[in-house]
Amino acid sequence: MQQEVRPLMAVEIIEQLHRQFAILSGGRGEDGAPIITFPEFSGFKHIPDEDFLNVMTYLTSIPSVEAASIGFVVVIDRRRDKWSSVKASLTRIAVAFPGNLQLIFILRPSRFIQRTFTDIGIKY
Repeated sequence: MQQEVRPLMAVEIIEQLHRQFAILSGGRGEDGAPIITFPEFSGFKHIPDEDFLNVMTYLTSIPSVEAASIGFVVVIDRRRDKWSSVKASLTRIAVAFPGNLQLIFILRPSRFIQRTFTDIGIKY
C-alpha cells in the first residue's frame, strides 16, 4: 500500500521557522523567480540536516508551481563571516535545496583581511 504524500505544514516545523535561518520574503527576481534569503546566522553549520531540509522543503512549496518552475534566487548574507563559512553554506544549500536554483547572490565577508583575499582572488 502506498503512503499518502502530503505537503509539509508550518505548524509542524514552527520551531525551525522561528530560528529564521532562511526566509521567503515575498520578493521576486526580474523574471518572477521567488527569492529566499539566508540572513547572517552564526549557528548555520549547527542546524541539523533534517531541520534544514524541512525548512527548505516548506519554503519552496509556498510559491505557485509556475513561479517555482522558474527557479529560485538565493541571497546569502555572510558579511560577518569567513570565506570558509561561505563555501560550507554554498555546499549545504546546493546539496539539500529541493527546488531549482536559478541564481545565487553572496554578500561577501567584509572584514579587511577577508576582503583583501577576496579582491586578490577576483583579480586573478
